[in-house]
Amino acid sequence: MKTHFKSLGMGMFLSVALLSGCGPETETPNPTPTVSERCDESIAEYKAFDVTHHEPQDKRLVAIDEMMVLFGEAEKDLTKKVTAADAILAKYKDPATSLQAKVLGREDKHFTGDAAAVGPDIDAAILGSLDELRTADSLTKVSLAKQRFQKAGIYRFLYLSVMEELYEPSLKHYDEAFGYLGTGASNAEAGRKGLARLATSRDGNNGTTLSAELFALVKEGSCLIEGALKAKGTDTMAVDADEPYARFVNRLDAKLQSVFAYSLGHELYDIDLNKTKPATAYVKLVEGEGFFRTLEPYMKNAPAGSAKANLAAKLRPAFDSAIAKAKNNDVTWIDDIKATELLTELEAAFFIDVKS
Repeated sequence: MKTHFKSLGMGMFLSVALLSGCGPETETPNPTPTVSERCDESIAEYKAFDVTHHEPQDKRLVAIDEMMVLFGEAEKDLTKKVTAADAILAKYKDPATSLQAKVLGREDKHFTGDAAAVGPDIDAAILGSLDELRTADSLTKVSLAKQRFQKAGIYRFLYLSVMEELYEPSLKHYDEAFGYLGTGASNAEAGRKGLARLATSRDGNNGTTLSAELFALVKEGSCLIEGALKAKGTDTMAVDADEPYARFVNRLDAKLQSVFAYSLGHELYDIDLNKTKPATAYVKLVEGEGFFRTLEPYMKNAPAGSAKANLAAKLRPAFDSAIAKAKNNDVTWIDDIKATELLTELEAAFFIDVKS
C-alpha cells in the first residue's frame, strides 16, 4: 500500500428554518456538529477515546521497565543473574499482562502469509536472551543478553504492536496503538516509555525532534480516525478505506522506522568509536544487529538496486560474520565490519545525519 497524506476536510452544516403551514413561524435547527477537540492542534495532550482501552498496554510497558531493572541489577552483580533471569521470565509469562501471549501472536501487517507470522521469532529472541543471562560467566555477557532482549525482542515487538493496531482501525485499536507507543498523555519526558523513550535517546544524540514528532502524529491520527469512522457511520474499517487515514499510517510508520535507522546508525558509530575496547564494541554490535532486525524486512523488500536493498544485502552478512567472530574472541571483526562505511550508506538510504 503506497499512499500520500492529505488534510481531512471538516464539513460545516447550516441550520434550516422550517415554516409550518398554519400557525406561528417556528425554527427547528439541525444540530450543528462540534468539531472534535482532537482536531485542535493547540490541545497539548492526547485525549483517549476511552482510557481503559490502553490500560493493558500501559501495564505491559511498566512490566518491561521492571524487567530492564532486573537486567541492570545482574549487570552490576553477576551472582544475581539466575535470580534475575527467573524473575524476568515470570514477568514475561505473567497472565496479568499476557505479554508472552501478545508477543507470540504478533504479526507484521506489512506482509501476508508466512512472512507476517513473526511472533514466534520475537519470542525466541526474548527467551534465548534469558537463557544467555542465566548461563553468563561475565558481566559483559550479561550486557549482551540484556541488549538482545531489548533490541531484538522488546523494541521489535513494540514497533510491530503499534503498527498492528493501526492496521485494524477502530477507536479501541487506535488507543491501544497510542499505549504501545509509550508517550503518555502529555509526552512529558519523565513519563515516556518504550519507543517514545528510545526516540528521546536518539534526539539527545542527534539534535532531532523525533519524540515530539511522534507525539504530534499520534494526536493528528486520533482526529483522522474519529472523523473517518463518523463519516462512514461505522465502528471499524479497512486500513485503506479512508485515504487520509491510510496516508497517516504510512507517515507514522516512516517516522518509527527513522527512529530505528538512527538507532542502528548510533550503534555503528559507537562500534567505530570503541575499536580499542573489544568488549564494549561487541555489546554495540549486538545492539546494532537487534535494531537491524526490525528494519531488515522492509529494506530487503525495497526496489532491487535501491540504497536500502543494497545496504540490507551488506548488513546481514556483516553482522553475522562479526558476531560469529566476536563469540570466538576474534577481535578482527571490529575492522572487518567497516562500520563507518556502512553508517555512511545508512545515512544516505534513510536521509538521516547520525551525529553520535
